[in-house]
Amino acid sequence: MKILLTGTTGYIGQKTAEFLANSGHDIHSVVRKLPENVHLLNENKIKYYLLSQSSIKDIVFDVKPEIVVHIASKFLAVHNYDDIDDLISSNIIFPTQLLEAMCLAGVKNFINTGTSWQHYNSESYNPVNLYAATKQAFEDIIKYYTDTNKIKSITLKIYDSYGPQDNRGKLISLLDRLATSQEKLEMSPGQQKISLVHVNDICRAFHIAVDDIIERDLGYNIQYGLMNDEKISLMELVSVYESANNCNLNIIWGGREYREREVMYPAENLNTLPGWSPQISLLDGLKISNRS
Repeated sequence: MKILLTGTTGYIGQKTAEFLANSGHDIHSVVRKLPENVHLLNENKIKYYLLSQSSIKDIVFDVKPEIVVHIASKFLAVHNYDDIDDLISSNIIFPTQLLEAMCLAGVKNFINTGTSWQHYNSESYNPVNLYAATKQAFEDIIKYYTDTNKIKSITLKIYDSYGPQDNRGKLISLLDRLATSQEKLEMSPGQQKISLVHVNDICRAFHIAVDDIIERDLGYNIQYGLMNDEKISLMELVSVYESANNCNLNIIWGGREYREREVMYPAENLNTLPGWSPQISLLDGLKISNRS
């Protein structure tokens, strides 16, 4: 199946592109710049299109994909005034142009990526931050395109993620660094629960959604959460990490306060994607040897 992806220079986007390509799909990637390791990404399976050379409309008309998978986004846990234009442009304007281009080209199948942070305190909509608010704003725009029967859409909302070769500076890569350096790190009291999902399981979810969206009627619009039922506190997670890697981390619990609007428990109001559940256990996924 011919698939056009956005966000393939990011961690989850790159892993998803590779997974879908290795599953036999014809992958075309929209990027603002070529990934540094493009020569390692099996160039025969993934074709790249630079936005600096063509508009998103031209790319969609050129590729004529059967499905568009939109993973690209601008993520900021905390924003300042100067970030607003970039957040709006990346998370609302660009994907709206993508939807419009799809409609003009007759492309009907759209898989979107959201965040559990749209659902602070498990509410139907309560954004943790401005980033989450922009993701919700784009979902409202998707509703216009599905309600007018121009497309069909599935949104996959990601919780906490981790996996091999993860250079995003996320929690698990931070623990990897501490395990090696033995430096001290001040953290919050550590009672907040998180729902960690391995990137391979996230890739499988996109694969399932690709198969599912083809069978749906125009106007279809649904959202799913990619969560792990094995919710665990930050303090418990560190203990599992230490057990998995036979190490001790030098963490000062309570060394800093919880941040404003800290997510103390993952959103529980989202349905799980049918046919999907995490397969990689935390104990296995947290072993450094499995992520090297």
